[in-house]
Amino acid sequence: MTTEFELIDKLSAAFPPPEGLSIGIGDDAAVLDPGRFDLVTMDTLVEGVHFRREWCEATDVGWKSLAANLSDIAAMGGGPGAFFLSLALPDPVDLAWVEGLWTGMQEASRVLVPDSFEVSAGGGDISQTSGPIVITLTMLGEASPAGPVLRSNAVPGDRIVVLNTPGRAAAGLAVLQSDAVDAKEYEELVRAYRRPCPEVRAGGLLGLAGVPSSMIDTSDGLLQDMGHILNASEVGARVEGFQLPVAESMSELEDAEVGCVEDWVLGGGEDFCLLMTVPPARMPKLWDMARQYGWEVHDIGEIRGPEEGLQVLGLDGKPLDRQVDQFRHFEAS
Repeated sequence: MTTEFELIDKLSAAFPPPEGLSIGIGDDAAVLDPGRFDLVTMDTLVEGVHFRREWCEATDVGWKSLAANLSDIAAMGGGPGAFFLSLALPDPVDLAWVEGLWTGMQEASRVLVPDSFEVSAGGGDISQTSGPIVITLTMLGEASPAGPVLRSNAVPGDRIVVLNTPGRAAAGLAVLQSDAVDAKEYEELVRAYRRPCPEVRAGGLLGLAGVPSSMIDTSDGLLQDMGHILNASEVGARVEGFQLPVAESMSELEDAEVGCVEDWVLGGGEDFCLLMTVPPARMPKLWDMARQYGWEVHDIGEIRGPEEGLQVLGLDGKPLDRQVDQFRHFEAS
């Protein structure tokens, strides 16, 4: 039988003490270096809601749990640091699955995090549950010297820009949910769902360069997250969905009646693209950075006055006259 303290010892062995902590795993609380971290984010994955073990390996779940937090820090224009992990596990503990979870986190930290940042576990908690697995991860980060990039600073005239292409993770999930297609034929889309790649380096560089006026990650879907910026900034917007590319494989899935491409692109979450507003005078700097770092950048519209609300042109260039399919917690089913 595996005990809580044995699991903590294994966690401590898997993750070396991160930079920025003078005391990490092993005491009642971690001790941060004075003045080091000024950003804090937290994300929870619940089995059956955010992942299913028949669809995702433990390493995939570990990857995604870290990726979600990395993306939040990037969306603030900052850099990631120490994280704290809380696990609620059913008894008996599947030790191989838990170790796979940690392996996925280690892989994500190696692949997604630039060498200039050190991401590792600084502590956490492990408990027993009679319900599904629950993974909560809290991450600390550092804003750029110019300060964090908030959702609330968009102004009329700003361009609306997406870094990377939304929709692939939602299409990948639809493949896994469908009996009509073979998931092996759509590995790229399925991988986008299982192992999303947030723009960790880009977020930090954009914050350092002071390019975005506001920024958010597309964890909930492009239009829903755009709405968060509009609400926080008290502005309106015109969004041109037809400016976004659509993978041929996604169109094939729509033809096979697996789902709707427009819903995936405009409403699908968990791609962790960066959605930002940029003053026109800073757009040349953004394009220069995109060429320098090989970023995929899409200018998809303009911030307008609050009286105009959110105007959306769909993938066909026509005004969108329907509600795109989106996921929301606690809605009646």
